[in-house]
Amino acid sequence: MIDQLKRAVDLAAQQSPQEQAVLAALLIEAMQANATWDALFADPRSDALLEGLVAQAIAEDNAGETEEVTDPGFLS
Repeated sequence: MIDQLKRAVDLAAQQSPQEQAVLAALLIEAMQANATWDALFADPRSDALLEGLVAQAIAEDNAGETEEVTDPGFLS
């Protein structure tokens, strides 16, 4: 286990059992989501699907059906 993860576990151990349960659930959810995305991108069909989505987005932009996002909020 790397030092950062050991530190995170040590800090989590100092929290209440309820907070530990929340942290554990968040970590498990994130790891499961990563595994899901890895599996989806490993599927050879994903390249064609992504290319189709890119083409659709470009066509919508070229047709003036998109709006520029000036402040997405999550970047600030």
